[in-house]
Amino acid sequence: MAYASASDVSSLTPHLLGSASTFDTSSSPTLAEVTAWLSTGCALINAKLASKGYDAVGTTSVVFDFVRDVNATYAAYRAERSRLSARVSKQENTRGDVFKSDFEDMLEMLTGMDLSRMGVGRSLAPPTPYSGGTSKADKEEYEADTDRIAPRFARGMFENSETQKPDTSRANEQVRDD
Repeated sequence: MAYASASDVSSLTPHLLGSASTFDTSSSPTLAEVTAWLSTGCALINAKLASKGYDAVGTTSVVFDFVRDVNATYAAYRAERSRLSARVSKQENTRGDVFKSDFEDMLEMLTGMDLSRMGVGRSLAPPTPYSGGTSKADKEEYEADTDRIAPRFARGMFENSETQKPDTSRANEQVRDD
């Protein structure tokens, strides 16, 4: 499933179609290729959204038209890249390069938005770093989880056995100012 259609891509790349109005089995690229690129672009968009904790964008969302444009831009990039385009210099941007840059910029804009205010559901809480619990119960619960990722650091990992250790025998006593 894609957000955009082949006709959205054809509006961005009319020169690829010649006298035709849309992609078909005899166009270059073909309708099947454009459809596959739309599907790939949709998967990239959804993966990026999922990494931010959002569901796929529904057709009733305020941001749907923008997402459709992002999807069509990705397929236009791939369609342009499927046709050879000679470069005059190394720094020259071809239409494919411009579409790719536009796609990346649009995807950054999309993931920078608060999509929950635009009708996009949240399936997960946004990823947050976890450094450990604040109580013994939290620590024990965390350590009992068999599916957890092992920590990279452990208490005492970088201790120097040659140094003198502080005296902690009186650490819990209250200091009185008399």
